[in-house]
Amino acid sequence: MAKARSRSYPNQDLSAEQVAEAVKEAAKKIRETAQGVRETVKTIRESGAVHEVAEAVKETAVAARDTTQEIRDTALEIKESGVVRESAKAIEETAVAAVNTAEVAAETVQQFPKGAPKTSRLVKRGAKQVKQDIKMAAHRIDKAIKREAPKVKRKVKQLQRKARATTLNLQRNASHSIKKIGASKKSSRGRGKKRAM
Repeated sequence: MAKARSRSYPNQDLSAEQVAEAVKEAAKKIRETAQGVRETVKTIRESGAVHEVAEAVKETAVAARDTTQEIRDTALEIKESGVVRESAKAIEETAVAAVNTAEVAAETVQQFPKGAPKTSRLVKRGAKQVKQDIKMAAHRIDKAIKREAPKVKRKVKQLQRKARATTLNLQRNASHSIKKIGASKKSSRGRGKKRAM
């Protein structure tokens, strides 16, 4: 509690009339301050500032919710669509087909020695080279699958982190706006008190 300030008059006692006058003056200041506060509250309410801030907070919360839901839905679509799984399956099927092609080429090469011995040696070398190339391609494809799967998982996690960060930022902004309103109310109350004095 604040201590009441009293005027002290050296070597003088206050008379009852002076005390009554001081009490009347204090009551008058209290009425003036109360009137100033009423006017400030009325002005704030009539200006619609509180309603605007409430609407802004609501819009921020709705935007945060919508953004989070869209990112979640996108991550779920990627997961449920099986795009990654289908891509890996297609690459694997390509690798299997390439190996089968190499096997057929090798069988064809084995048929050549009977008909053309020199040509068969060239074809064998070529087939051997093709088979090695196909195995290398299959190996590269397998590595690519193993390399890309974690990237997709990371991308989904990044989207989820962005959604959380966006939500937190929007909540902070809404909280900041609410604190500003509280501060402006307090400062306007203080101005009302100063005017009344």
